[in-house]
Amino acid sequence: DAWAVETVLFYLHRLVSVGTQSKNASATYRFLAYFSSVTLSRLECLLGDYRASIAALDVIYDPQAELVAVGEDMKSPEELVNGVFPARLSLTYHAGVSYLMLRRYKDSASVLGVICLFMQRGFKTGQLRKIPGSEQFNKLFDRMIALLAILSHTCPKSVVDDIIASIVRDKHGNSLSKIESGEEGYEDLFIFACPKFVNPAVPDYSQALVPGCPAIPYGQDAYKLQVQHFMNEMAAHASIRKMRSYMSLYTSIQVEQLASFNDMKVEAFEPWLTCFKHKMRQLEREKASEGINSNNDKVGTAMDIHYNVVGNVVHVDEAEKTRRFETFFMKQIQNNDDILRQLENIKIEN
Repeated sequence: DAWAVETVLFYLHRLVSVGTQSKNASATYRFLAYFSSVTLSRLECLLGDYRASIAALDVIYDPQAELVAVGEDMKSPEELVNGVFPARLSLTYHAGVSYLMLRRYKDSASVLGVICLFMQRGFKTGQLRKIPGSEQFNKLFDRMIALLAILSHTCPKSVVDDIIASIVRDKHGNSLSKIESGEEGYEDLFIFACPKFVNPAVPDYSQALVPGCPAIPYGQDAYKLQVQHFMNEMAAHASIRKMRSYMSLYTSIQVEQLASFNDMKVEAFEPWLTCFKHKMRQLEREKASEGINSNNDKVGTAMDIHYNVVGNVVHVDEAEKTRRFETFFMKQIQNNDDILRQLENIKIEN
């Protein structure tokens, strides 16, 4: 009973409540509350309750939360959790999965892209190897890169750093090429990247004693259900991606002509024009810098083109692009540092 799902959920909720809702809670209870919320978010994700998984993190990213004393320093709950990298990694990975399954593609790509960029730099400098449990970091990094490969196709509006985008192409270029050509590829990526979902129901152990009972792996039903749910969502994106590729070539096009490009009749194609906007319409964080807080969500879109239908003509307008100069300057500064470091290592003989 100690590992029954309802028992674990009860204690996690109780720890969070005692440490955050009590005015005179000790520092120990507050520490337990914030790290219990990370574990609670992970458990809710494994159970398939993705909204609850995101909501469990509200106590960490609450702007009105009191500071916590850590030695002589005062830190916010977010800084406290980020200071323990395994907790930060677990929080970000499961939040990224939850955002993906909730069709919040921009938020998923944003949170996963930031942690992947941090880890890529940590691997390069060797800083992450000093942290206990570092052997698991590479596995989670590869999983998150696979999730970003999926998001690069489902969310055409890029929010990922160029360095991470390059890693995604290098690792999963072949799978993405198969998807572009119409072959299956999403399922393999998701099976590799997703967590091991669990079944909240207690297994019927008495069935195992019945002679001739088939050996069915417990928990596979929950796992297969989530994979099927994901694949049903991706099935619609195959048609949407093809439609978007044609629409991006025109500023205006007849509905009949666009339907013929997609091998559909006009009557069957017209609902897809609405479906495209519906699938890309999603909740998103009001400010990415505010962290993962479900109280500050707003309605937005992940589309990189805008279109409207007037009569029998689809008018297409490309979304406004935000020119980013900081990436160029940061790369040049990094290149300059590399050159200076190489020059310092050159030994000049007199």
